[in-house]
Amino acid sequence: MADEYVIEDKKKQLLVIVIICLVGFLVTYDYASLNISLSVIASHFKVRLIDVAWLPTIYLLIITSLLLGFGKLADIVGYKKIFLVGVSGFAVGGFLCAISPTFHTLLLARTFQSCGQAVYSPMEIVLITAFLPQNIRGRAFGLYAMFQGFGMVAGSLLGGYINSVLNWRYNFVFSITAGIFVVLLSLKVLPWKHIPPAEKRFDLPGAALLFFALGALLYAVNSMSKPVFDHLAVFSFAAASLILFAVFFFREKTAPAPLLDLKLFKNLDFTFSVGALFLVMALVIGFIFLFPFYLEMVRSLDIAKAGLIMTFPSVLMMLIAPVAGILSDRMGCRRICVAGAALILVAFIMLSFVGQNSPDALIALALLFLGMGMGLFIAPNNKLVMGHVPAGRHGVGSGVYKICANAGSSMGLAVLVLITSQIILFNAAKMHILFAEVREHPDIAITGFRGAFAFGVLLSVIALVLASLAKDAPQHGE
Repeated sequence: MADEYVIEDKKKQLLVIVIICLVGFLVTYDYASLNISLSVIASHFKVRLIDVAWLPTIYLLIITSLLLGFGKLADIVGYKKIFLVGVSGFAVGGFLCAISPTFHTLLLARTFQSCGQAVYSPMEIVLITAFLPQNIRGRAFGLYAMFQGFGMVAGSLLGGYINSVLNWRYNFVFSITAGIFVVLLSLKVLPWKHIPPAEKRFDLPGAALLFFALGALLYAVNSMSKPVFDHLAVFSFAAASLILFAVFFFREKTAPAPLLDLKLFKNLDFTFSVGALFLVMALVIGFIFLFPFYLEMVRSLDIAKAGLIMTFPSVLMMLIAPVAGILSDRMGCRRICVAGAALILVAFIMLSFVGQNSPDALIALALLFLGMGMGLFIAPNNKLVMGHVPAGRHGVGSGVYKICANAGSSMGLAVLVLITSQIILFNAAKMHILFAEVREHPDIAITGFRGAFAFGVLLSVIALVLASLAKDAPQHGE
C-alpha cells in the first residue's frame, strides 16, 4: 500500500514542503540570473553572444535528455538517495561555475551542474506525491509553483543588481549555500524508505537512446529559434531524432525491463493531462520570449520598462498558484485546470489583435488573464498528472511530466519565433525592406507578432479540449 510510506508527522510534512519550495525557487532563480548575465559573461571572457548562448542551451539539452532515466533510477534505488546526489551535484557545479577561469571551463562546469539538476529534478514533485498525504498535496504543489515564479522574478531582478554592483560569479553563491542547506535538511527529514517498483532492472540502452533522441530534437528546435539557421543541420538533427525515437519506442515495447512504461499512456487521463501541459508550456514560454520584442519594436518601450511589464504575469501566477492548489484539494483538479486553460485562450485571443496603438488596457487585460491562467493551471495539472501514476512508478511519471514541460517550452519558443520571423520576412520582402531594417517599420513587425499569437489561439483551443477530457484521479488507492 502506498499509504504506509506517507509522512504522518505534521512538522515533517511542513519541512518537506519547505524543501520542495526552496528547490523550486533555486532552479528558476539560477536559470533567470544566468540568462540576465549572459551579455556580462560574454564581455568578461571576450566571446561572442552566440557562443555564450550555449550556457542555457546545454543546460536545457542535458536536463531534458536525462530526466526520465534518473526518474526510473530513483524508483529503483530510492527517492531520497537520488535527490541528495542531485542537489549535492548541483551545488558543486555552482561552485565550479563561480571559480571558472575560462569560458570553456565555465561551459564544462555548467554541464556538470545541469547533470546535477537532471538527477534531482524528477524528485521535486515525487517527494510530494510519495511522502505527503493526499489532502495536502494540492496546496504543496501550489506553493511549489509560487516559489518557482518567485525565483524567476527574483533571478531577473537580483541577478541584474548583482551584475551591476558585484560580479556575475556571485549569482552562483545562492546555488551553493541553498544546495548545502537543502542537503542537510533532507538528511534529517526525508525518509529512506520508498515504494518498491515491480521491476528493479535498469534499461541502460533505452536510456542512451532516449538521451540522444531528445538531444538531437532539442538541438534542432533550438537552431530553428535563431533568426538565421542552417537548414541542413536542422533537418539532419530532426531526422536523426525521429529515427532514434522510433528505435527507442520499438525497444520499449519489447524490452523485459523498459525505461518508459508505455502502459502509462494507456491511461487517457494521464495522456490528456500531460498533453495539455505540453501545449500550455509552449504557449507561456513562447509568449515570454516574444512579447518583450513586441514592446520594444512596436510599442517603442525601452528594455527596462519592457522587463518590468513582463514580471506582471509571473507575479500573478505566484499569488494565484497556492490558492489553486488549495482549491484542487477541495474540489478536484479538472475544473481548475479547465478554467486556467480557458483564461490562457482568452489572453491569446486578445493578443492576436494587438497593434501599434492598441490601448494599454487591452495589453494589461491580456497579461492579467495570462497570469491568472498560468496560476490556475500549473499546480492542479501537476497534481492531476501524478495522481494517475501508479505507486512505484512516481519517478518515471515525474520524468515524463518534466520532459513534456521542457520539450513544450522549447517547441513553443522555436515555433512562435519561426512564425513571427517568417511572416515579417515575407512582408518585408514584398516592400523591398531588409530584415535588419524592420525595427524602423513597426507596421511590418506587428504582422509577425499577430500571426504568432493567432497560432497561439489554435494551440490554446487544443489545450483547453485536452484539459476538459482529463478526469480527476481517484481519491483513494492511487
